[in-house]
Amino acid sequence: MAKPKLVVRSHQPHRTGVILGVSLVGLLLGSFVLYEWGRYRGGYDGLRADRAQRALFDELDELKRSNGALREEIAMLTMSRNVDREAYLRVEASLGELQEQIQAQREQLVFYRGIVSPADGARGLRIENLVVTPGASQSEYRLKLTLVMAAARHDKSVSGSVELALEGARNGVPTRYALGDLLTGDVLDPKIGFSFRYFQNLERELQLPSGFVPDRVMVEVNPKGRSAEVIRQAFEWTVQST
Repeated sequence: MAKPKLVVRSHQPHRTGVILGVSLVGLLLGSFVLYEWGRYRGGYDGLRADRAQRALFDELDELKRSNGALREEIAMLTMSRNVDREAYLRVEASLGELQEQIQAQREQLVFYRGIVSPADGARGLRIENLVVTPGASQSEYRLKLTLVMAAARHDKSVSGSVELALEGARNGVPTRYALGDLLTGDVLDPKIGFSFRYFQNLERELQLPSGFVPDRVMVEVNPKGRSAEVIRQAFEWTVQST
């Protein structure tokens, strides 16, 4: 009976691991080379792509800098526009005030011309106008009467007194109130005295009775002097805004 042969083999586990590792690295390296060769065959150039990428990054940085500069320019333009707008509004307001002043001066010039040389040629004392404006409360009003002396020479003054009355209706009944019945405040004299050479403004504050709706203001001017004539004139009750 034949004896079995004994075969002795050396066991080297580290060598097997090294071989497997080298094989894996070789496989990966070969795969990368094949990948790059495939891209090269397909027209891809890695160096050119890197240069293009760097160029794109540089262009992006330049765009960012340009964008920042544009933002600063927009901010400056916006601020300049706001400053110009404020300046324009100030100029417009100043122009409006100047136009109002010019208009007021023109009205004063017409007024003074009317004193020296009235348009109708009439000379002597006359009532220029009557203005009614709101007072402190709903039922209070201020009356402003302007008297002028139209003359070629103003070497003498004119004096006298003015009486006022309001006509209208109270609760539907025609009613007339003298100035003394409507006065408010410290001034209680129903007669208004005047004395001037060119013109004079006379003012009184009135308080209307409850339920009374005025229609007109009756004005009577009584100048002093034997030859002086009494002036009577009616004005519609029209309240002007202040």
